[in-house]
Amino acid sequence: MSSRLTAQDNLGIAGSTRSPINTVWNNPSTIVDSRAFIDIQLAGFSVFAKNDLVYLRGGQLSVANFDTMTTVPLRKQNTPYTAFIDVQIGGPSVAFAVKQHAFAISTSARVMADVRGIPVKAYDWAMNGFDSPEEKNKVNTIRNIRTNALAWGEIGLTYGTILQRQGYSMTQGAITVKRLFGYAGAGVRLDSWTYKILDNNSIQTQEFIGQYGFNDPTTALVNGKGWGADIGITHKVRYKQSEGYTPHDPCTDGDYRYRIGLSLLDVGRIKFTEPVYTNNFSQNQSTMWEDYQGTQADDIEDIDSLINNNFELVKENGFMTKYTMLLPTAISAQADINLISNLYLYGVVTYGVPWLNHLGVQRSGYAGIAPRWETKRFEASIPLSLYQYKRPQLGLTLRLNSIIIGSDDLGALLFKKDIYGADIYFSLKYTIFKHWKCGAKPKKIGYKRHVGGAPPPPCPAWRK
Repeated sequence: MSSRLTAQDNLGIAGSTRSPINTVWNNPSTIVDSRAFIDIQLAGFSVFAKNDLVYLRGGQLSVANFDTMTTVPLRKQNTPYTAFIDVQIGGPSVAFAVKQHAFAISTSARVMADVRGIPVKAYDWAMNGFDSPEEKNKVNTIRNIRTNALAWGEIGLTYGTILQRQGYSMTQGAITVKRLFGYAGAGVRLDSWTYKILDNNSIQTQEFIGQYGFNDPTTALVNGKGWGADIGITHKVRYKQSEGYTPHDPCTDGDYRYRIGLSLLDVGRIKFTEPVYTNNFSQNQSTMWEDYQGTQADDIEDIDSLINNNFELVKENGFMTKYTMLLPTAISAQADINLISNLYLYGVVTYGVPWLNHLGVQRSGYAGIAPRWETKRFEASIPLSLYQYKRPQLGLTLRLNSIIIGSDDLGALLFKKDIYGADIYFSLKYTIFKHWKCGAKPKKIGYKRHVGGAPPPPCPAWRK
């Protein structure tokens, strides 16, 4: 659900030329030469969740089924399991134009989590238990598990301008600088864990290499601060000459044959304040975890003690570091073609940068297209995307004046297929599409005849 384009980047509205406060998140340069003069967001939200282990059976979504459900269906596959959650609440935000310059101020609260590399054994663990007979006294190795979660707020300031005008083309660029306020962050990087389950109470560890870190979010509302940035550039080929063209001076053209863009999103990090718990560890000697099934942690500090007490050499081989979490950085390329009149075809490919040796949330990648019909007061698009470049999604997005509601993943509901996630976004805004001087009627100059004066002119005089 959306005010910010994070939940799969809200593909259905990402290509709009009349919603700059929404498109700024996918490429900040889109606010330059927007067809909206002032775009004010009052509130917005977005939710995107996806996994490939747990699902709801298609065609069985009813209150009765939820009341009688005792087990959740699980999917068995031959590749590691993943999960991704992206939630955002959009606060008051505004984007506006000053001739060839554009500005935006945005506020939001975000929560993002990703899980990658969960071994295929997870299905058997869930069905038969961690200590099944097949697992006992067998040496197993788990590699490359990444689990990260981050909750933060941000205030962003965007500036964009026209960089070049030549012939029918125009290039525009923009940057967003964001002040970040960390609420909570936790990450685990497990490079390698070689273990043996001896019985129902004991696990023998032979190798344990990786890193973990988390803060205590109960001590304060804001537990860390940092900086972030988005950078974008867009090249546009117009129907008219671009030399001497200035948007909203007082009118704007905004029309184009096609445009292509490139952006770097969410570059930055948050440094959390104490109390924090973090450790890098490299253990290749045997240790024992007794009574692992009876393990219990009552608070944040107990989790840190749990790891250090049951993997004895972790603490002595590890070292404390400053605890920082990296933002979900991504590289995105976009293209938008005006097919005919008000019909456009928008396409995007987004790649989430993997944090292999650091703690930080990795954004999910995808490729998608979204044909849309766009007018001043109404807009509709049908986004079709490949989540993680392989799982098809079909959605629908509508804009009525300044109200936006959409989803990039309605296919399972429409075709009654098994549901592995959800996606919905909404934005309530107030938009002024034209400069107040654009299209204003010329004022009539009045004429008053004085006694004894000359007769009035034959035709009225007008002032532009």
